[in-house]
Amino acid sequence: MFEDYLDYDVEPFKEKIKKRVYEMYEDDLGTGDITTEAVIKPMIIKAIIKAKDDGILAGVFEARSLLEKLGVKVKESIKEGSEIKKGDVILELEGDARKIMQAERTVLNFLTRLSGIATLTSKMVKETKTKVASTRKTCFSFSDKYAVKLGGGYTHRLGLFDMYLIKRNHIDAVCKELKCSRIDAIRECLRRVRERNKDGKKVEIEVENVEEALAAAKEKPDIIMLDWVRIPDVKKVVKLLKKSGICLEASGGVKPDNVKEFGETGVDFVSSGYITHSCKALDMSLEVLE
Repeated sequence: MFEDYLDYDVEPFKEKIKKRVYEMYEDDLGTGDITTEAVIKPMIIKAIIKAKDDGILAGVFEARSLLEKLGVKVKESIKEGSEIKKGDVILELEGDARKIMQAERTVLNFLTRLSGIATLTSKMVKETKTKVASTRKTCFSFSDKYAVKLGGGYTHRLGLFDMYLIKRNHIDAVCKELKCSRIDAIRECLRRVRERNKDGKKVEIEVENVEEALAAAKEKPDIIMLDWVRIPDVKKVVKLLKKSGICLEASGGVKPDNVKEFGETGVDFVSSGYITHSCKALDMSLEVLE
């Protein structure tokens, strides 16, 4: 049941992903790759992209979309979402030498970052029995979210459009508008969302303590996010709201070294910005074959 709340399909956005990849290539290319144009004569070459770290592979869709748009033939040696080892050949390329070299950095940027996200997600997923979701703290938007899925995590919401998420600043703004307490503002925010939510989108609210969580629960949101709430208080909320039918999520400071502890509180999900804003890129290289 709760899986559906925080798992969104990236497939409809793949054309946007392709467009973004090409725009980043154009940013890098600018008025032209002056070094390649000076040094490399027009010719067809073969090349490979190899892993230099162990991890989970992601970013193949992005790499392939750019290379094929430039007329380069691409053969996938390993499927996205698979484990890779140092030395594994990921992609085999054949095409215009200049095009391959011009695209090299953009392709590797996507492959290394997204594989880093998938690898870190997989590590955190293995640390806990509780489901792990990412946040919107991304660089590559839908691509980062897709990498999280490849690593076994959940996408949470993709953007501002697919789920209502009432955050601290929304609550504080209503406090200022009505000159009321945060508890009253929480109730008012949820009332306003209910009034507007004609198409049945999921509704989540971010709270900061036990009192706010209990006040929010009375308004029956789909999800309550316990943001930067101390673990003992998270456990208290879980105990009090266990039978409420509301999905409970812990967030704020969730990292590989404490994700297990957060998961053991009994929440339905933990969400982490660390997955996408602090991941280590998985090292790879492009090599021209003789």
